[in-house]
Amino acid sequence: MDKVSFRKKQIDLVSAFMKSDKAQKEINSLYFQLFNNIDFQNAPSIGITLSINDEIPTFPIINQCWEMGKEVYIPKTFQDYSMTFIKYTKETELVENSFGAKEPKDYENNIMDPPDLMIVPGLAYSKDNYRLGFGTGYYDRYLAKYPTKTISLALSRQYYEQTPWPIYVLDKSIDKIIVSEDESNATDNKSTE
Repeated sequence: MDKVSFRKKQIDLVSAFMKSDKAQKEINSLYFQLFNNIDFQNAPSIGITLSINDEIPTFPIINQCWEMGKEVYIPKTFQDYSMTFIKYTKETELVENSFGAKEPKDYENNIMDPPDLMIVPGLAYSKDNYRLGFGTGYYDRYLAKYPTKTISLALSRQYYEQTPWPIYVLDKSIDKIIVSEDESNATDNKSTE
């Protein structure tokens, strides 16, 4: 299946799942696994998005980072499909970008490219550590330019044993995919080490 068709199907699948009773349980499992991950614990700076719509909420992760004394960096995107990471605090003034995501208004200062660990968002992930993003290529371009450690969080409806979408040469794999521990997939869908 081509990426555009698969992406549309995946958006609908995740949207429906996020309305279910199971979603919060899986999200809590992902938080628990992330907070106990050695790379997360050891990283002084974390790159992460401010979640929107049917994405795994990132504010609990951001708060945990602050409690642990980590610096948090969020992306600022540009029209040429590039991005940079800007330090995020409770005082950071935000604006909405064309995709509806919140970004730092001021981005001339407090830049870190790349943060020590990036929590990379996506729609789908495979056992081969590939991710299907939202179709703009920001992360693939960024990680090609600024290689750093990467982790992604996958709900059970986002994780596939085989990669069902085409992989292209510019697609960057993720170092570690943490998969939610759901009773129906706990045996097959353990996160890759």
